[in-house]
Amino acid sequence: MDTGGEIISNFARTVIVFVNHMIFDMCICVCGIAGNCLSITVFLKQGLRTSVNLSLFAMSVSDLIGLTFQVWHNFCLNPYLEQSGLPVDFLDVQVLTAGCPNVAMTRITSWITMYITAERCLSVLTPFKVGRIITYERSAVILLFCYGINLTFFLPRYASEYLSLNFDPELNISRLGRAVRENETVIVFLINISHVHLSILAFVVVIVNTAILVVSLKRKSEWRKNATRSQNETLSNREKKTVMLVISVATVLIVCYAPGVTCAFLEILVPDFTFYGKQENVYHVIWSFCFLFNSINASINVFVYYKMSSKYRNTFQEICPRLTGKTK
Repeated sequence: MDTGGEIISNFARTVIVFVNHMIFDMCICVCGIAGNCLSITVFLKQGLRTSVNLSLFAMSVSDLIGLTFQVWHNFCLNPYLEQSGLPVDFLDVQVLTAGCPNVAMTRITSWITMYITAERCLSVLTPFKVGRIITYERSAVILLFCYGINLTFFLPRYASEYLSLNFDPELNISRLGRAVRENETVIVFLINISHVHLSILAFVVVIVNTAILVVSLKRKSEWRKNATRSQNETLSNREKKTVMLVISVATVLIVCYAPGVTCAFLEILVPDFTFYGKQENVYHVIWSFCFLFNSINASINVFVYYKMSSKYRNTFQEICPRLTGKTK
């Protein structure tokens, strides 16, 4: 293949992709899977009857599933597998078996974060009405909707593509890869449009909600300086801790998802920036960093919860006394 017009050479792509996926991302995924399993255990022990716990539990589940698929994704993206001569086109197979499921879970996490930040905004702006607006049952329905809408938009892809043995003339063997049914162009267009809209919507709303929370928290902090009622102070401090936790989770998501959202725009604006396009080396290198940041976001929340929430920390110490040094 002519590499004269490519910004990144094949060798550079191989090294960067291998290091990012097989070393850095693999280590992050293993730690993240363990961390999310612990978080799920903590939330189950605390109970899921509160909206915050239910939402954080649902997000831990999506992060856990996404990281599990990302482990397989990392393995498939090992560039040296192409030199093994195995009858599997791992780069092609990973699209349906790893890439799409991982992206779906990533989007679900962003939508749940969007809901959590929106709920906290209502709690701060309308503290006496939020209990009637956001009930446990409504939270459960909204969280199921976050899962459902993001999974539904992948159905056309799985309806139009499937795994099949394809003959490779270069290797003179049949290899397991993807096969496409009719209307591929239309399906790909719909997938790309839905991906951009769903990703951008959640990303923008999370930014707006986080900004509202930060401004509201600052204003209420100024107001509290003149408060003298001890009961009000206690309730305010509890609410402040919850809002700070949500702001921390949302900020991590904004920072980690910014590269992926930028790439989604580039795929639309730059025709050569595609999976098999003229600048495919640049595409795969940049996305290797995007997936790395996505894995960080899915793995780091256990540390955020432990640092920001005393309730989470106490339950965590009960479950893992040896890890925390809190032995009976």
